[in-house]
Formats: sequence, C-alpha cells, structure tokens
Amino acid sequence: MKTIKNTDTVIVGAGFSGLYLAHHLITHGKRDFLIVAPDIQTVSDKSYFNIRSRGVRQTSLKESMNTASYGKNNKQLVNVFVNNIDNELTYLSHLTKMKPSYLGAIVANSKSLLNKIRKESSFSRVYAEVVSVRKKREYIEVSTNEGVIHCKKVVFCFGGLRARLSEKFIDEKVESNLFKVAKAVGCVVMYQDLVMKHPFYSKGVCIPSDDLYNFDFVDDKSKRLELTHYLVRAHNAHHRFDDICKEYQRTVKRYAVNGNKIIELDIEPHFVLGGIRINKRGETKVNNIYALGECAYGMHGKGRLGGGSIGEILVMSRVVAQQILK
Repeated sequence: MKTIKNTDTVIVGAGFSGLYLAHHLITHGKRDFLIVAPDIQTVSDKSYFNIRSRGVRQTSLKESMNTASYGKNNKQLVNVFVNNIDNELTYLSHLTKMKPSYLGAIVANSKSLLNKIRKESSFSRVYAEVVSVRKKREYIEVSTNEGVIHCKKVVFCFGGLRARLSEKFIDEKVESNLFKVAKAVGCVVMYQDLVMKHPFYSKGVCIPSDDLYNFDFVDDKSKRLELTHYLVRAHNAHHRFDDICKEYQRTVKRYAVNGNKIIELDIEPHFVLGGIRINKRGETKVNNIYALGECAYGMHGKGRLGGGSIGEILVMSRVVAQQILK
C-alpha cells in the first residue's frame, strides 16, 4: 500500500453527480475532499451532458413520477425533488438556456467542470478504484488500488449501470462492484438487478427521443410501429419505454426513418433503478455515508421519468452538500 491520505470527505465517482457535489462544496469554501475514480477515462473526462427539456411541466411532475414508478417511489424523496428542481435550474441559469418551469437542463461540458474543480481544489482527484470501505471507531477507511484514505464522510456517486454491467463498458471496466462494497459496510441495497431498458440505441449510442421527433418508426417489414410513432410525436416516449420495448418484441429489427436517413434501433440497458437506499437528506443507514445519483435508490421506483435523473442530481447534490457542511 502507498502512503495513507487523510481528508474530511471521499467522493466515490467522478461523473456529473460527483463533480456537481464537489462544485457545491468548493462554492462554500470546503476543499478538504478527495474524488476517487477508477482511471482518467471515467465518464467525466470524455462525456458531456446535454439533457433536454422533456415537456414535463412542474405542475404535473409529481404525478408523472408516480405514474412512471407505478406508485412504488419514496414520497419524501419525490417531494424534495419536485419542490427544489426550479431553484436548482435557476441556479444553473448561467449554464443553461431553458425555462425553469420545465424539467431538464443543458449543463456545461463536464470536463470544464472537472478542470475547474482541479484548479480550485488541488489534489482533489485521485485516479484509483475503491476496493473496500470500512467503518472504524474514529474514521472511515477507504481502501483503493493505490492506497488507503482515512476520512470522516463518504459519498457514493458511482454510476449504477457501470457497477452492475461493467462488461458492457470495455474502456471503463472496473474490478469491484461498488454495490457490494456499500453493502459490506452496512448500507441497504435495494433491487440492484432492476435495470431500465432504453429502446432508442443505435450502434451503442443512446438517441434522445426528442431527436427522433421527425422520424417514422417501422419494423423489418416496413410496417409502422404505431405506438412508438405516436409516443415520440407526443413527446411522451420517456414515460412508456416498457410499452415501446414490448412493441419491439414482435419485430426482428426496427428502424427510425426520415427520408434517406435510416437508423437501426436496438434496446440497451440504460439506467439502474435500484441501488443504495437513502432518505430525503441523502443519508444511508450508516452514519456519515451518503449516496447520490444513479447508485441511489428511492427516487424513481420501478420506472425513471426521462430527464429525471439529471434533475435528481441537481437537487440531491445540494442536499448532500448541506449535510457534509454541517
């Protein structure tokens, strides 16, 4: 093992949830944290977040989430989300051009956010993979494949899909399933195997349904997929991905067609709906251990409203930051 590091907070994961949490901490003058991630090819270094408005007005957001989750969601968490999303989008107004009355955001390039955090909080980024987390009497021990970190608080911000299905992400393959790491330290992990399927993938790339608005949807025999066609036109596909996937089942192949442009569509795993159980403050069952983002369970129930994930991150990052700053 290399030299032991000491810090107040360890953020496990360097995607948008981890970076946005770090942004809040730095904004409030807190710089004694470390971001731990497997390598420099994590999502934060090579992806962008361009989350569009899904046409879901705030007045119907709670009802929409209840519909998407079949009534199985955590009502307290949904209330926290619904009551605070407008404030978060207003806070991001310098990064986005959209009406706060709609769900969604166009977020600045995450690599720029990462570079900003690096600049304002020196040595905050550790390129290492977490192997285990253990609760000691006076500190929490986070073991990585580069060494050991002693800290007071841990926030799990890892991507649930990558933890569950790492074999599908060859360039981001991890050795440890962080859900198991969280469970071993005493966190409650719910429905880890519940994975949402997205029906609009092409050659491994997810296509937002709004980008397909002007397309027609047909099967391998050129017969229109009526339900898919209707839902995309109504900007309502994100509510009913399960129904679209069922319509796909009667086809061998399916396509989105717009003139000479033909896109073959596939169903791919997109989001882990289960995860580490949290309360409305982002706290897990274990004192001083939190969960945020896709790895956290309780917001979406059995279905995720399209665009709701980014909204959850925006709200819960501030909520968790408030707990850490206390």
